[in-house]
Amino acid sequence: MNTGLRSLLLLPLAALVACGSSAPSTPAGITPVRGDYVLTVTSGNSIVTAFTGGLNISGSTVSGVFLFSNAASACNGTIISFTGTINSSNLLTLISSVFAGNTATITIQFPLTQNTTYTSSASGTVQIAAGSSGTNCAIASNTIAANYLAPYNGTWTGTITNGTVSGTATLVVAEPITTGTTFNLNASGQFPATGTLSFTSPTCSISSIPFTGEVNGYTLQLNQTVTGSQNPIVVSATETTNPVTFNVLIPSGSNSTCPSGLPYSGTITQ
Repeated sequence: MNTGLRSLLLLPLAALVACGSSAPSTPAGITPVRGDYVLTVTSGNSIVTAFTGGLNISGSTVSGVFLFSNAASACNGTIISFTGTINSSNLLTLISSVFAGNTATITIQFPLTQNTTYTSSASGTVQIAAGSSGTNCAIASNTIAANYLAPYNGTWTGTITNGTVSGTATLVVAEPITTGTTFNLNASGQFPATGTLSFTSPTCSISSIPFTGEVNGYTLQLNQTVTGSQNPIVVSATETTNPVTFNVLIPSGSNSTCPSGLPYSGTITQ
């Protein structure tokens, strides 16, 4: 049994277990999940339009915050807040507060379907209508892919190397989507996270050092918690692959005994 794939921890279902190399299955008709989402336009346009952030889903009521990315748009990099509802057909409709004179409307047709990576997906639509004033960020109605990303919570292990030194990395992550009744999505559409990193090789080691950071879309980035003048070790993981792509940068000025400069890279699984 492969425990490298994460259960969808926030689903209102019994624990899901995957065998072989497939991800946990997501039954049809599930209640939509609150948490980290990435919404991407799926047309053949060479300009990628993406919304990265999260949705707080409580019954049929939904709110969310997303970072809007479109290199050709005057609103590239804008933070957009949404509110919406889910109807009896499991269709979510989100409408933005007016931003820079524009209004965005997004629909997502649940339920989610489990992908072979660490995401679950549904289809939808997006449109941005320009208002009579402000910055014109209009986007014609288009199809989107809505990807839900289960939290990075748990213990991850794998082999990483900088080309000279190779060893086993262990990353323990806590990414609380909620704390009590508080939804932990921040004002920029990111979820806070903490972790510890250990690394063992024949020539050097790192012993369970603490990190703090955030999850932004698909990517986890954590910085070592340091005191004094030492430079922090930085770790990052991206769950667009299976297993997860993992990188560690030990900068010059770090107090680590492991070689610095060249990044360590590899993959990790749970």
